[in-house]
Amino acid sequence: MSLDRRLATPALTTLLVVLIGLVTGCARIPTDGAVRDGTTELEQASEIGFIPAGPTPGASPDAIVQGFLTNAQAGPTSAASFAAAQEYLTPAAWRAWDRYVRVLVLDGDPQLVPEDLEEGATSTTVTGSAVVVATVDERGVYTEETDPSTVPVTFALTKRADGEWRISQLENGLMITTGFFSQAFHLTRLYFPTPDLAWWVPDVRWFPRQTWRTDATSEILAGPPEWLADSTTTVIPEGTSLAIDAVTVTDDGTIDVSLTSTITQATADQRALAVAQLEATLVEGEGRDVELSDGTSPLPVPDNAVISTPQTRGDALAVSDGALYRVVGQSLVDLEDAPSLDGLDPTALATGPGDRPIVVRDGSDRILRLSGTGVPDVVMTGRDLVPPSVDRFESVWSARGNTLLVGLASGGVQTLDVDWLDTRTVRSVRVSPEGARVAIVSSGPSGRLVHVAGIQRDADSVPTGLSTPVQVGASVDQVDVAVWQEDTVLALIGAEQDGDRAVFVAGVGGQAGTGGLARVLTGVTEPTWVTASVGSGAMLVLDGDDTLHARQTSSLWPPVAEGVDLVAYPG
Repeated sequence: MSLDRRLATPALTTLLVVLIGLVTGCARIPTDGAVRDGTTELEQASEIGFIPAGPTPGASPDAIVQGFLTNAQAGPTSAASFAAAQEYLTPAAWRAWDRYVRVLVLDGDPQLVPEDLEEGATSTTVTGSAVVVATVDERGVYTEETDPSTVPVTFALTKRADGEWRISQLENGLMITTGFFSQAFHLTRLYFPTPDLAWWVPDVRWFPRQTWRTDATSEILAGPPEWLADSTTTVIPEGTSLAIDAVTVTDDGTIDVSLTSTITQATADQRALAVAQLEATLVEGEGRDVELSDGTSPLPVPDNAVISTPQTRGDALAVSDGALYRVVGQSLVDLEDAPSLDGLDPTALATGPGDRPIVVRDGSDRILRLSGTGVPDVVMTGRDLVPPSVDRFESVWSARGNTLLVGLASGGVQTLDVDWLDTRTVRSVRVSPEGARVAIVSSGPSGRLVHVAGIQRDADSVPTGLSTPVQVGASVDQVDVAVWQEDTVLALIGAEQDGDRAVFVAGVGGQAGTGGLARVLTGVTEPTWVTASVGSGAMLVLDGDDTLHARQTSSLWPPVAEGVDLVAYPG
């Protein structure tokens, strides 16, 4: 994020800003249009520090409100900023204000309109409006607005005996601009294990920077969110909570987590998994470990928990001139022992980890599992099947109408009737690398929507249903395709404001960058298909001329090959 954007709002210019570190190459930043990846490379800058400031003597009512908003939006980064914000409120208003019950992420500062003051007035109102692009609830759950919405804001003020105005009544919650949101709130991935204890499943939350480790630990102890409850598990005994309402980092970098005595009910292996879960969530960088304690007594924890974060395993495959190739770096290479495509009309391609299995859609009504013998196996048939996806259990996912279809590795097809898809038509299905989540694009009365849901499985890992989903990329129009680009980020093909097709990235629960919002990736015109490798950052796009492009930087997509019909990373 450019520092220019962070400092662009009038509210922030009223506050003294200390810049620690040097920023070079700053250019003028557009103030309208879609959020995009920038093309200018900047040196990594240190965080911006603020010196809080209390009210100026004799300040007008609207200046009091503006000063409060400025200090309050810096409050998540420092207790001093909230202490300064308190000076703008009456004692009763400060006690009543619930700052984190909701956070409104704004496109620019609120537009304030002070009431005309009559001589001798001791009370007044400052009203205005704010444009909301996203919200964060009290558990740190981020929701992007489909369209920015304008909401009214109202502040009641009273004049003290000394003649100074103070805010006496205000709505609960914080208002923070998109340019400052990622500075005030910390993007945190809570990790929960899959039922087979093999993979981590991330759940993105946003917590105040000064308390994010404490908040994240509390949410880990509370267990997975409802939408992942049947797709993950927990090994922390029910009722376990923080013994001290703070998670601290010692001088040597150790993260101290003190829990109530119920943690002693966990076995040694369960404690090892709990520590691994907390380390995956709380540790940033190198050299930090989590030390678990029962109150103040350290608990012995074996170091035997090995769990993988979601990542794609294997190279991309491509179809060109009726044959299969492997995509390696910036070129296509022959695929050893490639199965034949003779007699087939491949219109979509998918593969599992390590090329097991390789799957094609033949025309629009058959999905086949290719084999080295030259005789493909029919996985499923049906009119207008969507492009397939292969999960880590080698099951093949597709859909017809509003029904999800799963071709099992053991044979047979599992049908998933999902109630929230009843009135919709599925256009795209993509299972995440750890097999616990699925991204679905569907169309219906409310337009095209992108959802991510938890996958419910039985004891044999056979899918049995989906959870109530979360919406992703709400601001992106006319989405055709959604694939996993990172463990909590989707790559989408959708429409820009002018109707041109483009590649977007959108976070499942928000993403790093301006305001956590979905944004456009520039550099490829008329994209028709996108595929990505989770964990490596690699991404491939096909354009309308059947040219395959590989993402090199935010806006540079050099061509890999022409005449490419299909391409897919495992997943």
